Amino acid sequence: MTWQPIIAGVDGSPASLRAASFAWRLARAADAQCVLVHAVPDVWVPGSVAPLVNSPEIFGKIVSDMRRMLGKELGAEIPEAIRQGLVARAGRAGVVLAQVAREYDAGLIVVGGHHHGALARGFGGSTAHHLVRTAAVPVLVVEASARALERILVAVDFSAAASPTLSAAWRYTDLLNAQMGVVHVIEAGEASPLLPLTLDMDLLAKRSQEELERLVELEAPAVRTDDRFIRQGRADEEIAEQASAWRADLVVVGSHGKGWIDRLLIGSTAERLLNRLPTSLLVVPINKPAARPAVPEKRSVRPKVRRKGALIL
Repeated sequence: MTWQPIIAGVDGSPASLRAASFAWRLARAADAQCVLVHAVPDVWVPGSVAPLVNSPEIFGKIVSDMRRMLGKELGAEIPEAIRQGLVARAGRAGVVLAQVAREYDAGLIVVGGHHHGALARGFGGSTAHHLVRTAAVPVLVVEASARALERILVAVDFSAAASPTLSAAWRYTDLLNAQMGVVHVIEAGEASPLLPLTLDMDLLAKRSQEELERLVELEAPAVRTDDRFIRQGRADEEIAEQASAWRADLVVVGSHGKGWIDRLLIGSTAERLLNRLPTSLLVVPINKPAARPAVPEKRSVRPKVRRKGALIL
């Protein structure tokens, strides 16, 4: 199976260096292209009418310094050709990474993780939060230890997102010869497509287990029975607890996307997990199904009646 290029964001921080190293190891395992990307922030000076980085000399020096730093910090891990192939663009990191990912037809964006509160997320947040909200390709957020991915836990709901999320998780599990677990969280107070007219939690749990078994057998039948979990509670809390109890190295979730007001007030499960997980997190964007074309209403046609030579409809 062919893997698309893997993009890694680097800004000189320890988190981004971990992400770059991780991306290279993953690309090497997948025999995929690895592209390092540096977003040069706009620097303005008083009285100027354009950002300072618009100067070719200054921009060139910033990029040269970044390449030297990468050589010093990652020279023993990442080949020189990858480091010298650094792609540098002026602009916000999230925007630049998404743009380069589109240009290279990338299959994954890798970034280092930083923790931000709800207010920070609402007013811009981290690069990881921005990408999770907007990127058209999966985003892998690497946690502090950047440990090898030997145990991969995928969280699924029972929406149309379940199958593509499981499929993506299984692809990485197969690539890395890892062990995979699956968890579904029954969130109290939410309507369930499995049991819409009752609050019988025992019956809901039973039917949820049956649906989980069906999904796993369809998409990832090699997952052991002991590695299939049903939990009840708030999704991000239960997923984080299961990841810790199962000793997961990576958690995989699907992202449906929400409006900016929802993200500011309550966030999404994926975004909340970014702030609490002790593991790396892979967020798989789930495209909304195409809307069906509207069917025009049929006009009711009354019988034609002739009255005194007139045709009445």
